[in-house]
Amino acid sequence: MAESAVVENLTRTRARAIQDRVETADQKVSTRRRWRIPELAIGVVLMCGGALGAILLSRSGDSMVVVVGSAHNLERGLQITAQDLVALEVPSSFATSFVMGEDAQSLIGQTMLINLNASSPITTAMLSPTVGLLPGEALTSSAIDIGKFPVDLAVGDSVRVVTVPDLAISESTEPSMFASEVIIYSITQPSDNDDFAQVTFRSSLDLSMAIARAGEIYLVRVAGVATQLGSGQP
Repeated sequence: MAESAVVENLTRTRARAIQDRVETADQKVSTRRRWRIPELAIGVVLMCGGALGAILLSRSGDSMVVVVGSAHNLERGLQITAQDLVALEVPSSFATSFVMGEDAQSLIGQTMLINLNASSPITTAMLSPTVGLLPGEALTSSAIDIGKFPVDLAVGDSVRVVTVPDLAISESTEPSMFASEVIIYSITQPSDNDDFAQVTFRSSLDLSMAIARAGEIYLVRVAGVATQLGSGQP
């Protein structure tokens, strides 16, 4: 009986000791957890504050300058007028990419090469300058049926002209392609009641003869813009 009492007493003592150690460990973990939450919050606040300060510091040294922008949506092929332009303010660090406000007059008369949304800054790469006719060049116009040229054809596009002979004045029925690239000088888009568009080409006098002999004309747009057009034979 005495031995049983001793064993039981030792067992209870060990159980209490184990329980005390577990409770002590739980208290330490709880204490550490209670301290980690405010420490983490303070760290986040300090990081956010530092980032915001850096942004404000960088912006404070970046002054605003005036550049030229689009007053409304500008479509490819549009010839720029004063009503198409508006002044915009941008950070000076980005201004070198755009046309400065004092240079707005130089854009008048130039042709848009892309579609541009309203209130967008303009770069010189978006425009094609209008150049006077060179020696040997001429402007030739023709009414071209819908479906015989790209639907989005615009001023400044480079095209190849394919002609089909007029059987009334020619015995040949074979189509031919004009030897040189041709620049679209102007285009009058057809109305709902028209089945053709009035297109003016910038090319040599030889193109005028090729168009005069043609019964049908087709336009094929090609990559690139010719800066100087020479003469060619159809």
